[in-house]
Amino acid sequence: MDMVLIPAYKPDGELIKLVDEIHKEGLQILIVDDGSGTEFNSVFEAVSDKADVIHAPSNEGKGCALKRGIKAIMQDYPECKNFITADADGQHKVKDILRVQEKLNAGHSMVLTMRTMKGKIPARSMFGNILSRWIYTILTGHNLVDNQSGLRGFSTEHVGWLLNVAGDKYDYEINVLYHADKQHIDMATIPIDAIYIDGNKSSHFNPVRDTLRIYRQLFTSARASLINTIFCVVFVIVVSICCDYNFCIVTVPIIGILSGIIGVLFNKMIFRKVGYKDGGRSLLDRAARFTVYTLWCFVASLLFPEISYAVAFFIIALLIVPIRYYIHKLIWFIRLRK
Repeated sequence: MDMVLIPAYKPDGELIKLVDEIHKEGLQILIVDDGSGTEFNSVFEAVSDKADVIHAPSNEGKGCALKRGIKAIMQDYPECKNFITADADGQHKVKDILRVQEKLNAGHSMVLTMRTMKGKIPARSMFGNILSRWIYTILTGHNLVDNQSGLRGFSTEHVGWLLNVAGDKYDYEINVLYHADKQHIDMATIPIDAIYIDGNKSSHFNPVRDTLRIYRQLFTSARASLINTIFCVVFVIVVSICCDYNFCIVTVPIIGILSGIIGVLFNKMIFRKVGYKDGGRSLLDRAARFTVYTLWCFVASLLFPEISYAVAFFIIALLIVPIRYYIHKLIWFIRLRK
């Protein structure tokens, strides 16, 4: 059985229309009322004969509403194999929800929809999408055309780590993508049209406050990668001092491999705090990655002997960003071709 999970805060008639259309397609629907208040009871009562409704005691945010719904699916609908998240404001067409369902039933465990961003797009939505896309690409090396669409599909096999992802509001959704990327989960994508009713006036997204919250949480999630990068740099500095800066063709690879092994163990401790192990990478993969990073730092020190190590490491760090992006893009292209 597949379900549609809809978090709703102060919904209007668009939710009633959406539920009617989804119900006609035979899908089970679960709505989470995120503390909308008694004045919106009439809307939820209008859909109660076609959908199950959970009422949160207060407004906690979209992330909390999604996690509340996921918990309910696992506890009350054990026969559910896949679930699809959709927004309550009418932005998602039922035909696109069905396309997500088809992808899940075809064997994909995670499906993302990406809005084409063509036509009349509200300025705040366009700006937020471009900025989010740029920051996300830098932090993960994975360029997603749209990482803010709320229409997504998941296999219930992912529930364990989905419930452990940080974020209570809009920051939860982009954090989910970050942790999926870290596990190298194959994310199937579907292009959809962007629908903005009345300039997206019904949206409760605050372009300043919520944007800052999203990026703050994303940078917090990326702290593991940042800590590992700093670790590699510090390791190279310490070894350089111990070796009195006398490197040769033998010592450089050996030190690089040692730093790779130590980096793997250090990284395992960090990711153990999240809902998965090793960030989804094999030990060999992580050892190779840290070895390359460390060797790059050595190369920086050899290429720029006349300047300080700090400046040399900063220059090589800037080069890592585009290199990571294009390597990651090539990997994802090969996977999609299979």
